Amino acid sequence: MALTRKAVLAAFNDESEEQVPFSVWHHFNPNAHTVAKLDPTIFKNDVEKEHAYVKAVDSDFVKLMDDGYFTYDLQGVSDPNDPESLSKIEPISSDNEWLQEQYQLVTDQIAGIDSDRLVFTNVFSAVTVLKWELALTRPGKDTSVANQVFADLYTKHPEVVTNALKVINQDIIKQIKVGKQAGVDGVFFSTQEIQDDRIDQQFFNDVQKQLDLELIDVINANFEFGILHVCGHNGAENHLPWFTDYDLPVVNWATDIDGYSLSAGKELFHNKVVLGGLGSTAKDVLYSGSQEQIQAKVDQLIADAGTTGVIIGADCTLPADTPEDHIRWASEAAHSYLKRQGVK
Repeated sequence: MALTRKAVLAAFNDESEEQVPFSVWHHFNPNAHTVAKLDPTIFKNDVEKEHAYVKAVDSDFVKLMDDGYFTYDLQGVSDPNDPESLSKIEPISSDNEWLQEQYQLVTDQIAGIDSDRLVFTNVFSAVTVLKWELALTRPGKDTSVANQVFADLYTKHPEVVTNALKVINQDIIKQIKVGKQAGVDGVFFSTQEIQDDRIDQQFFNDVQKQLDLELIDVINANFEFGILHVCGHNGAENHLPWFTDYDLPVVNWATDIDGYSLSAGKELFHNKVVLGGLGSTAKDVLYSGSQEQIQAKVDQLIADAGTTGVIIGADCTLPADTPEDHIRWASEAAHSYLKRQGVK
């Protein structure tokens, strides 16, 4: 049974918890990168399967899935991989179809979710959006080369890429405000270092961080709650200390990959609320473990991190075929931890 809004808010407000909240999520389409306008079933799945999933696992709070809207047609750009074309990028208008469809998507998703639940929409950093757009507009549409093609282009044309990122950031600000208009409670902000040795800390500090902080300022100006997701999907490695001045109240990262447990991350991020702890692959206990193993892992995480400003979840998006029983077992373990310890 899902926790009350009051109980969940205690965790988000970094207060002592009577029960520890839990939430995880996964995609509802075979390829989340397929552009929604090319396949009408994507929008339908985003809405209907979101509702069914939240009901099935009884989520304490909801991170809405926006499959099909990860990237968009860059205004004025015929080929983003061509620096001359990319240099012509312009901001999209507030009535752009990418924004309008997301407003409708979020509105429809919220309509089928109990109003007592906190609901977060998802936005990606400008760096992530551009690297995916570069990969998806190349033959093969292979996102696994996204970091490489971004580094290829940036090392040859840094001014063009930096300008494009600044324009994309303005479009993402519009996206954040669409979520506000649609009625979400906060934003789940996903960012990640470029996974290529040619892109170093200087780029991160001088370009990426400045763009990310601009978005964080907008999130904080529009919402009480925001979640920083330092994305470790597919084993991506991030230097977690680089993100400590990303001022969102809740932080989520890949604990095993980045080398910081929930308790260590809570200390690193100056005692902010922490979310996560569970691995998000088919090799991890949430996917493959028994009920006893899953409970033991959840218990270990809470024993380490405590019950003030701690939310149990996953490193990243789960495999879509993660057994729902396993998700419910993890949720029950988090909720019952203090009672089973004889504390509450």
